[in-house]
Amino acid sequence: MTKSRSQIFTKILLLFFVGMGLALFPLYAEEEEDEESLLQQRMDILEFGLESEISDLINTLQKEKDDSLSEELTKIFFKTKNVTIREKIISFFTIMKNPSLKDYTIEIIEDPYDIKVSTAVLLIKYAAACSFTEAAPSMAVLLESENEDYYDACLASIGDVGGSDEAVFLAGLLDKDLTLGRRQSLMKSLGKIKAVETWDKLVEIAENEDENSYVRMYAAEAIGAMGVEDSVPVLAGLFESADSNLRTYVLKGLSYFPGNEEAESVLLEGFRDNYYKVRLESAAYAETNKFQEAMPNLLYRAKNDSESAVVYACYQAIGAICSKEGMEFLVSVVQNEKKGDTARAKAAVVILNTEDVASIQAVLEVTEKTLEDTKKTALRYAIGKELALHETPLFEDICKKFLENKDASTIGIGMDIWAKNKYPALKSVVEGFLENKNSGLKRKAALVLEKDEKKEEE
Repeated sequence: MTKSRSQIFTKILLLFFVGMGLALFPLYAEEEEDEESLLQQRMDILEFGLESEISDLINTLQKEKDDSLSEELTKIFFKTKNVTIREKIISFFTIMKNPSLKDYTIEIIEDPYDIKVSTAVLLIKYAAACSFTEAAPSMAVLLESENEDYYDACLASIGDVGGSDEAVFLAGLLDKDLTLGRRQSLMKSLGKIKAVETWDKLVEIAENEDENSYVRMYAAEAIGAMGVEDSVPVLAGLFESADSNLRTYVLKGLSYFPGNEEAESVLLEGFRDNYYKVRLESAAYAETNKFQEAMPNLLYRAKNDSESAVVYACYQAIGAICSKEGMEFLVSVVQNEKKGDTARAKAAVVILNTEDVASIQAVLEVTEKTLEDTKKTALRYAIGKELALHETPLFEDICKKFLENKDASTIGIGMDIWAKNKYPALKSVVEGFLENKNSGLKRKAALVLEKDEKKEEE
């Protein structure tokens, strides 16, 4: 591959300064490693590295969300006798939802007694993360055996892999003398399976005022998740409870019935609840389902709620519905200089994620004003970072203004906006920063330009 223009420019500039006998502040904080060299280095670590070096590499791969070495990691898993490395690989595959160890995992869960307990427990959790349904019967057997080593892991995991048979089995465990924590975990698993065969049992638990509050909560959500229409009147009745946590989960359950008049009536009532988490659930439903009837409630709460979390959740829902009245309100928040920068930025971000061009233009006008006001840098940065996430011709003019600003961070955001959109007319402006006195801006320009050139080569 030929060297990029930015790399050639860097070498020429370096030779120039050396020839002049001047010290050159590094254009790059770190030298970009050749990809093939980096890959070989990582392969060598996996082949010859210490336990700590391999663990550090896996941590790095996890941060990078890089699954490209899964084949090599699988080979090491079956080759090494080092328990720490094996467990590190299992944890990595769990996070990445990589199924490379599927057959081995199912086999171990069937008979986990010959390996270290901690390894078996990790494999149970791995099976749940990857939805290995074949492991469900074995998890049920382990639960039935009441082996303390695996009980909690199986109880928490079986909901992710189990079906109707496992749900019926779990419902039967509710009659046993389980600890409170295990009853709660069991109820969560039942909720994940959503087996209608257990509906009657869960309704009984949800309506039992002598039952633990958290167990009732999870039961309420679970019966809603089953999608049985008869759940709606049950949940509507439970919403009258004095238990605020239960009311919150009642709304979670009712959210599975969009368009149901009784369910949505209760969800509207949730906006008036004294407990803020209940109001959050109503706002979340309105956002997910673009619930037009909730607009008056959303506007009122957005203007008057004492909890900022509720206010911002209402902004999100208003933006999702995207009615004329709602968008006018959001624009008024962005334009209101008496409002705090956080609220203005939140409203701006919501607007920028809609397709309402007029409202977006209003945000751009406010953003332009912040470029002239040193007291509004926080608002400028917040909006600018959101602008950099979108690919649209609408932002070319504001991108130019960011690049022309005197503030280095603002210029950096301008480069991010350009990097996302590659406006041809502004490329020379970005290239100009390769000669800037600010080393950070030089690095940034070199980076975005090199990415652009690599994309063109591809």
